[in-house]
Amino acid sequence: MTQFKPVKTNRIFEDVLVQLKEAILSERFKPGEKLPSERELSLEFQVSRGVIREAIRALELRGFVGVRQGPAGGAFVTDLTFNQVGNAFLDLFKTSKLSMKDIAQVRLHVEPEVARLAALNYNASHQDMLLKVERDEHVDYDSDADRIDRLTRVHKTLARICGNPFFEVIVRSMLMLTAEVVLTVASDHDLLHGPGEHVSIIHAVMAGDGDGAAREMARHLQQFSQNLIEMEKFYRQRYL
Repeated sequence: MTQFKPVKTNRIFEDVLVQLKEAILSERFKPGEKLPSERELSLEFQVSRGVIREAIRALELRGFVGVRQGPAGGAFVTDLTFNQVGNAFLDLFKTSKLSMKDIAQVRLHVEPEVARLAALNYNASHQDMLLKVERDEHVDYDSDADRIDRLTRVHKTLARICGNPFFEVIVRSMLMLTAEVVLTVASDHDLLHGPGEHVSIIHAVMAGDGDGAAREMARHLQQFSQNLIEMEKFYRQRYL
């Protein structure tokens, strides 16, 4: 057994959740590993199986575990990804704690700096990657979701090249939220953001021109961000 501390407070569910989450984050349980059964955990925490079930469900909703059914089932630790942060952004947006204006303001501060750092970190190994994501914007797409994915790959690639994983987390999270609004509201994605709009950014990055890359990214985001702010009104009227 893992020697969890028995829970003896008025916040039983929260305390169980905190201990289980800390066990996962400290890698006492590694990705792919199965947590002890409800019965085992209830005995160790000295709480009911209902409390354990509620804590496991909360871990599942937060992306820490995946629950499988059947004789070999149970709660298995997931490999945490950037999506956990993106889902949190999306939840905050849907509960009106974040607005598209907030996101646009942060993007205008963060993404030009990401482009600048990408230019400074650029080397020959990045060339094929950048040219490919630009070419992919012009390829026929399978669905609207595929279309949005292709049009955001440049932003994700620059965030990866910039060398700061926290910037990459922020950029990917903002793009996830942007995609939610665009896919829900926009009827013509080409009018909002067509292929080829990233060419000047890519050329500046490949030339090692940090200031130029930042300037081109800011220019690209200005009008696009204003469109998203307008789209948020329709999103909330129709779907929230």
